[in-house]
Amino acid sequence: MLMLLLTSSCALLLSAVGFAVNDWLSMRSAIFERLQAQAGVIGHNSIAALTFGDAESADKTLESLKNEADIVSAVLFSSDGVMFAHFDRDEHSIPPAFPAEETGRIDGNFFVVSPILLDSHQIGNILLISDLSHWEQRQTFHLIIALGVLLLSLSTALLLSSRLQRLVSEPILKLAETARRVSEGQDYGLRAEKISSDEIGTLVDDFNDMLRQIQLRDRELQKARDELEERIEARTLELTELTRQLEHQAYHDMLTGLANRITFDDHLKLAIDQARRHGQRLAVMFLDLDRFKTINDTLGHAVGDKLLMQVSQRLLACIRDCDTLARLGGDEFAVLLTQIRQGTDAAEVASKLIAAIAEPIPIEGYSLHITTSIGISLFPEDGNHAETIVKNADTAMYRSKDRGRNQFTFFSSDMNDRAVRRLALENKLRKAIAEGAFNIHYQPRRDTLSLAIVSVEALARWTDSEEGPIAPSEFIPLAEECGLIALIDEWMLENACREMLACCTGGEADLRLAVNLSPAQFIREDLVEVISGILQRTGFPGDKLELEITESLFGPGSIDACTILEQLCTLGIELSIDDFGTAYSSLSRLKQLPLHTLKIDRSFVHDLGHDADDETLVRTIISMAHNLNLKVVAEGVETETQYDYVKQYGCDTVQGYLFGKPVPFHQLKELL
Repeated sequence: MLMLLLTSSCALLLSAVGFAVNDWLSMRSAIFERLQAQAGVIGHNSIAALTFGDAESADKTLESLKNEADIVSAVLFSSDGVMFAHFDRDEHSIPPAFPAEETGRIDGNFFVVSPILLDSHQIGNILLISDLSHWEQRQTFHLIIALGVLLLSLSTALLLSSRLQRLVSEPILKLAETARRVSEGQDYGLRAEKISSDEIGTLVDDFNDMLRQIQLRDRELQKARDELEERIEARTLELTELTRQLEHQAYHDMLTGLANRITFDDHLKLAIDQARRHGQRLAVMFLDLDRFKTINDTLGHAVGDKLLMQVSQRLLACIRDCDTLARLGGDEFAVLLTQIRQGTDAAEVASKLIAAIAEPIPIEGYSLHITTSIGISLFPEDGNHAETIVKNADTAMYRSKDRGRNQFTFFSSDMNDRAVRRLALENKLRKAIAEGAFNIHYQPRRDTLSLAIVSVEALARWTDSEEGPIAPSEFIPLAEECGLIALIDEWMLENACREMLACCTGGEADLRLAVNLSPAQFIREDLVEVISGILQRTGFPGDKLELEITESLFGPGSIDACTILEQLCTLGIELSIDDFGTAYSSLSRLKQLPLHTLKIDRSFVHDLGHDADDETLVRTIISMAHNLNLKVVAEGVETETQYDYVKQYGCDTVQGYLFGKPVPFHQLKELL
């Protein structure tokens, strides 16, 4: 609006100034022209008076100007510039001298000078002076009119601009108000009112279209925001649960949910601190499941895991809430008993644990039997630090295994010597395997009736450079625990086949070679390929080879072992069960397995002639084996009485010190 007024004012002012200047110039020019015309008339009428020097006649001529109200003075000059006659109104001053210019101003009045000519000769000049008051009044009048027109024009411009302002700004202000309401309330459903169909109406349409797009985008953003919030909430819950799981996994065993080694160590250290402050006692038990590896390998890890979970539940049921049960790894568990009065409290709990685990455990249709060996150490008797207490309990556990398993043993100071011995023996065993420091002894197996040597059993022997001979009963279990038995088995099989090749294939000899094979070998997928490769390299015939396998391999569900045994039979190899009667073979399993020979354990043969129960068992085993078309070997025959009994019961072959001790190959050749 101000711009409109300023523009209009400038235009009108410029126009007024232009008209005023033009009017001033026009009126000034008109005044000079009129004075020139009057001067010409007066000059023409004064020619005669100048010619004849008649001043009086000239005065009369000049007095005729009285009727011209604007003429205030008139002077007639001769040709030499001398005033000849004059006329003045109201005693106006007459110029004393002839002016140099033809037109101009004298005392604020206009004047003109016009020459008087007679026959083209200038005989004088006429000077007329005009009053400006009339001209100034007229200019003032014109200026007033111009100012009035200017004010009228400005008023009109003001009215027009006010109207235009309402026409233009009102819809824009409404549009701005709508935009402000949308911005303040975040309500994109509002719409601006369309008042006109001009450019502003187009702007309103575009503004409303923009709001529609924003509203659509806002809905999409809100939907995306809601989905994002849902995802964030779900992800937060997932991360919270994951954090809880990770924290639980960090301090608990993933399979059983029991405390892990970290948690057990923390609880033990805290319990030792409290027991030391209050003068209390505590006990640590180290548990290891006996022959768990055999079940795990034969029935599979899934069954092994379920067995561990059930064992952990049974163990939990035997301890108090204030005690701690932890799974340290594999089949090893640890129990922390706090606030015990004496060692017999720990012994009582250990007995409960052994009894609970000894109960049959049903898993996937199998009734599994398992035992545990437990080592117990006490605080403060067996150590003042957590590491020492745990180490001593572990040492006592190995003592329980050495004593026959399925029992508990309290730690004693001499057990550390046994642990040191075991570690030293393990290092020597690894070195002996790497250097091939083993040798093979052969024990003959004789026909029960003719006492002819029908086969020999290859037995591993180890003579240490420092200690001398080391008993197989000491290093074989250690090799199984350390995972070294497979290397010993392969070395034994290949070297025995090489040495006995000539004895088993030459001449009329019908000898067979029997070699022990550890149950741990049956977890290998390439066992058949390994044995087949040894037979090919040595040239030893498969039908002259007998593999002796302990009875523990043939527990319930040993389907994979049966498959491997059947594959071995395709090589011509015969299979025999060693130490029969010491594990859990059943008649149905014996019937299903591709077996050829059954070896009665020496524990049953030892008391023949002294124990009627053993006599009944041996007689029953021999009869059962023959009914299953199995040959029977009685091992550990050391007396004539034992020999007479097994011969009487119909045993096929006998083996023991009575008929020959294990000897090196060169002595065996001499014996043959």
